[in-house]
Amino acid sequence: MEGSAAKGRMDSKTSYLVEIKVICNSKKARKIFRSFCFERAIDSDTINFMDLVESIVDQYPPRYMEVAHVHYYDEVLKTFPEITTDQELMSVFEKHMKTKVVHMFIAYTDPFEPY
Repeated sequence: MEGSAAKGRMDSKTSYLVEIKVICNSKKARKIFRSFCFERAIDSDTINFMDLVESIVDQYPPRYMEVAHVHYYDEVLKTFPEITTDQELMSVFEKHMKTKVVHMFIAYTDPFEPY
């Protein structure tokens, strides 16, 4: 019993609260519904970039022919760099090691329009 309970827990050293804001395509979104937020607890030891994106896109799918772009807020640079690889995702977690909170943004856009 104790072993199964321990498996469900995340390591406090590697777990993060990710506050995710989904930003809908401005050309296709309703005026009253352009974005929304949700939170997810993530263990940086067990997650990879593609699994993270896939889990979000499965839960909140884009419209036909839309592409998801993943960004986070860099508090030092005051910018929103895009995340495209596992290494960049791990770097994001390293930068937020003290606060354990990551502000992430998923933007859905048309694939042929400049982003």
